[in-house]
Amino acid sequence: MEKLPARAGWHWIKQGWMLFRKQPGGMMALLFVCMFASFFIMLLPALGQILWCVLMPMFSIALLQGCAEIDQGRRAMPQFLLAGFRSPMRKHLLGVGALNLALMLLAMLAIYGISGDAIKTLGEAQSKGVIKPEDVEGLFSGMLTGSLIYMLGWMLTSMAAPLIFWQKMALNKALFFSVVAVLRAIKPFVSAVVILHLIYFVGVQIVILVLGVSQLGVAGIFTLFLISLVMVHCMLYTAYAQLFGPPQVEIPSQP
Repeated sequence: MEKLPARAGWHWIKQGWMLFRKQPGGMMALLFVCMFASFFIMLLPALGQILWCVLMPMFSIALLQGCAEIDQGRRAMPQFLLAGFRSPMRKHLLGVGALNLALMLLAMLAIYGISGDAIKTLGEAQSKGVIKPEDVEGLFSGMLTGSLIYMLGWMLTSMAAPLIFWQKMALNKALFFSVVAVLRAIKPFVSAVVILHLIYFVGVQIVILVLGVSQLGVAGIFTLFLISLVMVHCMLYTAYAQLFGPPQVEIPSQP
């Protein structure tokens, strides 16, 4: 597994975009199916949000499987939502989800540990109906630290779910190879994440400039957000294909 230059991250994004362009409707339909499933899961009382965090790898696998199908000349179908649930490796995928939940909790602890007083002050200001600029100043350091913790954890484990699903690796082995692969390709991973964030930020500014803060503008920003979610998975697929080789996708038998 050779070390890759930072520009490889840009190549992953370009290849991911070319993949998305082949079947934008299919990938967006698959994303909407995942979003609807997530919405109903989060409606469950008490455990909804926890269950959603644990099931996140299942939704990622659905989108990655769609990318693999497109890459091999087939169609991305909404039923790929069930691919992770039907896999014999689903317990290991749920283990990745449990790790994702732990990362979120760790990030939240960092936010409250650093900016707890600022959060309390902001809550009091909201109850009074008057929020001053100084009420939110203390949030920045906590939010930045929490975001960095989660982003670093997500990046290091981003290859674990596809390794489990496509190469049938156990959880511990998949996490090991994911961390090693990402660390050896840390420059392209960081550059890809930064470029995707910049593209989204610039896109949002253009939408606001053209449409303003209107209902149409909000709809445009939300559309950009959805496309960004798909592009993250298209980029992850192209990164996986370069680091570990294209996955062998089984062709479903025709009835």
